[in-house]
Amino acid sequence: MRFLIVAATHEVHETLLRMLRTRWPDARFEHWQFGERDLPGRGLLRGRHDVILLELPADPEEGLAWTAKLRLDSLSPPVILVAPHGNDRLAAQAIKTGASDYLPQRDLTPEQLVRSVDEAVKEHEARRAEASGVDPALQRTTPIDIRSVGKPLRSQTVAVPGYRALRQIGQGGMAQVFLAEREHDGLQLILKVLDPAVRADQIFLKRFVREYKLIAGMQDEHVARIHDQGFAGDYPFIAMEYFPGGTLAARMHEGLTSLAALRIVSQIARALDAIHARGIVHRDLKPQNIMFRANGRLALVDFGLAHAAIDESRLTIVGQMVGTPLYASPEQCLGEPVDHRSDLYSLGVIFYEMLTGHPLFDAPGAVEIVAMHVHNAPPRLPQRLAGYQPVLDRLLAKKPGERFQSARELFARVAI
Repeated sequence: MRFLIVAATHEVHETLLRMLRTRWPDARFEHWQFGERDLPGRGLLRGRHDVILLELPADPEEGLAWTAKLRLDSLSPPVILVAPHGNDRLAAQAIKTGASDYLPQRDLTPEQLVRSVDEAVKEHEARRAEASGVDPALQRTTPIDIRSVGKPLRSQTVAVPGYRALRQIGQGGMAQVFLAEREHDGLQLILKVLDPAVRADQIFLKRFVREYKLIAGMQDEHVARIHDQGFAGDYPFIAMEYFPGGTLAARMHEGLTSLAALRIVSQIARALDAIHARGIVHRDLKPQNIMFRANGRLALVDFGLAHAAIDESRLTIVGQMVGTPLYASPEQCLGEPVDHRSDLYSLGVIFYEMLTGHPLFDAPGAVEIVAMHVHNAPPRLPQRLAGYQPVLDRLLAKKPGERFQSARELFARVAI
């Protein structure tokens, strides 16, 4: 890795250098003293650096203007801005200029900085690939080290014709999940094999079949690709896209900056707009169902509970809650009919958790959590995050009519 650190002070330069060396001990570093000489031009930077870290000066306009000018060139390296303190307005402005991230120096950890650099590089590579007409998400195979994924195969693994299971990566009450390889072309994917008892549960089986029908025809970057669905004997299975970037739940566990959270909300809003435009309501939006591709772009998965508004068949009983209590809307909790605005409430719950690091409502049991979604006012954000409160207030309104009325409206508000 080759870094350019543009800093006004030697202390900031040394701090960033020390953090970066925890991940890249052999990286090459160049220091550009801000204020002693003009900021470098685009031509000087082409091909010389992989990432630029810029400490914003007391008057940030010069740094923002330079970033915007630099990012006009698709070959220029990504820029990560570092500021003494968090500033939500300045953060949004920074990203609009083309910066890859905005990091408050206060409380910045090596892990956060390394993750920001990794994501900036992935996004930069994805944009360059798109400019050249190549979509990294459509590559035939994804190179991975399967020794680091999941558990060894169990002897009772179900054989699914046409697929070779590589590793077991998950198991639930009704399903086993494997990293697998499609035999005819070597494509690595996720193979979800359900328990045979599912075939006797007609409601569950219809949901399983409908999931494939709902999204198999969608060619959208923010929706998981399902390659196949069928039965291996009595075992229903789904073969779907493999996501090397893992889940949003994992990223939240590691911790996210407020700006990273806002960028993720912006992407989720685009994903919801794509499915809502087809009359599909997800109804089980949660961090575990939001996955990341190798290029850093996210996609929605697990449409087993999704409801097509244009489909008149009712696969749920009136008055029965469907979804995950931690992220369910008040109308879901009451077993009432839901529409696309229910997904927006769930997104609000996720946003709150990304910002604060803890759930919106927490209680020992599901019944208590459901009651809190229906009756309790959402907790307020701490003062340092108060700039996000108006967006959260609308997302988390108890009445659907008081929320954002579409994902597109939300995207227009938070797009950065």
